[in-house]
Amino acid sequence: MEKFCGSKAILSGPAGGVVGYALTTASTHSNSPVIGFDMGGTSTDVSRYHGSYEHVFEATIAGVTIQSPQLDINTVAAGGGSRLFFRAGMFVVGPESAGAHPGPVCYGKGGPLAVTDANLVLGRLLPEYFPKI
Repeated sequence: MEKFCGSKAILSGPAGGVVGYALTTASTHSNSPVIGFDMGGTSTDVSRYHGSYEHVFEATIAGVTIQSPQLDINTVAAGGGSRLFFRAGMFVVGPESAGAHPGPVCYGKGGPLAVTDANLVLGRLLPEYFPKI
């Protein structure tokens, strides 16, 4: 911990996901790359592993440019907990979050409409694969 500094924690959660899927899904028998898809509460991150970790040396995160070696992880969309609002005749997303409690409407705890609810209605989530609550 003596050598730890804040710049080494950039996207540390998603970086842990990259290491996890690289160790569990990448095959030494196949030459196919693995694409990581990490939908969290407020963002969705994508990454790629093809036998080695891909790094970038500059990234802009939340409007701030950071020059520090880090895994190449790109935030591409809102997360499942991002709230949905109907404004001016269309749905808009976030930046507010439904949070873990009460969570999106589909959690059944009286929460607000969120991206997860839209994914459920559109058939992108299969309830039979989730624990019964």
